[in-house]
Amino acid sequence: MVKHLATNTERPREQQLQQVRAKLKRWEAKQEFRDMVWDLAVIELDMSTPAILRGIARSAKRGRVDAAKLALEVTGRHVTKGENVAPNIVIAFNDIPRPLRTPVQIAEATVVREDEIEVEEDE
Repeated sequence: MVKHLATNTERPREQQLQQVRAKLKRWEAKQEFRDMVWDLAVIELDMSTPAILRGIARSAKRGRVDAAKLALEVTGRHVTKGENVAPNIVIAFNDIPRPLRTPVQIAEATVVREDEIEVEEDE
């Protein structure tokens, strides 16, 4: 990287290294530079995901239980205890009066047909 970062290539190699180290220290002190490094690292990790998953699959096939669990979790076929558990829901009816349930008894039912009903007309 020295040949890319050194501005004065006529200096001896050791001075060029010192110049490059100083430049990198200045860059590392800047938040913008650290953010760019982070973004590139995340992209690189994301691009290596297939290789990572192949490695997890190899480990799982060799009997590594933790790798097998991770592989199954990634594919949505395993849920770790304590995750995605429905919460307990409590509905409390404390100060609400309950209706009394008294049975209704009908002694004798009389069926009245519509044509037997007398209607009184008001004048």
